[in-house]
Amino acid sequence: MFEASRAADRYLGVIDIGSNSVRLVVFSGHKRVADSIFNEKTMCGLGAEIGKTGSMGQGAIEQAIGTLKRFRALCDQMDVSEILCVATAAVRDAKNGAEFVARVREECDLEIRVIEGEEEGRLAGMGVLSGEPAARGIVGDLGGGSLELSRVAGGQVHETISLPLGPLRLMSQFGTKRSKMRQHLHQLFADIPWLAECEGQNMYLVGGAWRNIAKLMMREKSNPLPILHGFRSPKGELVNYCQRLSRLRPDDIPFGSTLPTRRREVLPVAAVVLIEALNAMHARAAVVSSYGLREGLIFDTLDTDTRKQDPFLFSCHVLADERCRFAEHADLIYEWTRPLFSARVREEARTRRMHKAICLLGDIAWRGHPDFRAEKAVESVLHGNFVGVSHRDRAYLAIAMNQAYGAPIDSEHVAHILPLLKISEIMEARLMGAALRLAQRISGGAVAALTVSRLRLNKNRLMLGIPERFKDLANDVVMKRVEAIAQLLGKQATIEYI
Repeated sequence: MFEASRAADRYLGVIDIGSNSVRLVVFSGHKRVADSIFNEKTMCGLGAEIGKTGSMGQGAIEQAIGTLKRFRALCDQMDVSEILCVATAAVRDAKNGAEFVARVREECDLEIRVIEGEEEGRLAGMGVLSGEPAARGIVGDLGGGSLELSRVAGGQVHETISLPLGPLRLMSQFGTKRSKMRQHLHQLFADIPWLAECEGQNMYLVGGAWRNIAKLMMREKSNPLPILHGFRSPKGELVNYCQRLSRLRPDDIPFGSTLPTRRREVLPVAAVVLIEALNAMHARAAVVSSYGLREGLIFDTLDTDTRKQDPFLFSCHVLADERCRFAEHADLIYEWTRPLFSARVREEARTRRMHKAICLLGDIAWRGHPDFRAEKAVESVLHGNFVGVSHRDRAYLAIAMNQAYGAPIDSEHVAHILPLLKISEIMEARLMGAALRLAQRISGGAVAALTVSRLRLNKNRLMLGIPERFKDLANDVVMKRVEAIAQLLGKQATIEYI
């Protein structure tokens, strides 16, 4: 299911020419989850003057041309077999857009595909669905010159719209007149009927400005997990933060010095747009997506069966094949652990998915120093380049892996993420980790012991059943691990010979 063809492994370059930046990302190919091999951007500001003059500024054009020449040379040196070069609002709307496209073709040997606004919104929605197939709500992709909105549900992109609401354009039109800017935004959003129909759903944030707002918010609140993708903020908390941000001068934004000047300058206006968008759809929360237009371009080329693959489990399979000794035993271990969990848990899709991932990644730290394998395993799942998982999911995985490697729950490397979960979730993750630890010990990495043994629960006891002829497998070390599981369940441990 998760195998990739040789053609899918060829390097693919995506060049995204936006109103603020020009970026090259080289991907590992047309895969369900393509690795980013190279990523570079230059803040050219092609859309900075369009609101006033209707054209891209000459200085910005020259900088963009120089950047694209470099990107073309890099792709040649990296043996990139295919380049997708796309342009959005700035080139689409500028009077000199066609001239720019012709010049890039002549001087850079790149054929630009100028994407229309609604198509840009569709591709951004596809990108979000690529990273989070269960996304339901509004995808908002804020660029320097435009805002694309798309409604996603059921794994599909539905209505889309492109609005001339990029920060560069709004700053050109309204300057510092925030009240008039808000009135303008309010009216435009009110005219989109399907926006209000998404009341109580999420808004998925795409685009550099909104992602940077989330990044700064995470810094200010010392978020326990500094991973941007999957960061979730309740609407009220984010609106309050954006209201303060919108009133600050760019140079006064806390932690703003970590951002490029051109990116920092648009944040107060980007915050205003975000407030009005969240209010217009009566969002429940905002969720950051590191996937957007570029990933949507790749996802759009995949066949239906490949699109249906779970992106997180796809990545787990790839990692397991690369780093684990017994990846082929993951399904067997998963089934062997099922008797420990109630019918309610077994029927919960999220829990099943997390447990399958734990079984796949359970051996990921075996090459690490024995004294630090728990830390290595926790770091791998907390900070791994995964999509399709929330911060809460990462914490769950980390706690399970920490338990599987025998480390205390209050260890420094894992204790800081405990507040992301309820106590019931912490105990469930620990139970799965302890079960994995027992499975690895009793089997020694061989299949036979898992096929002949079984776990069984009754009201008071946890029983490990082993056939009489295999009784030598159950030594004191195995008994201690059975007792560790029993303690988590509040039961007595027994080994029974069957």
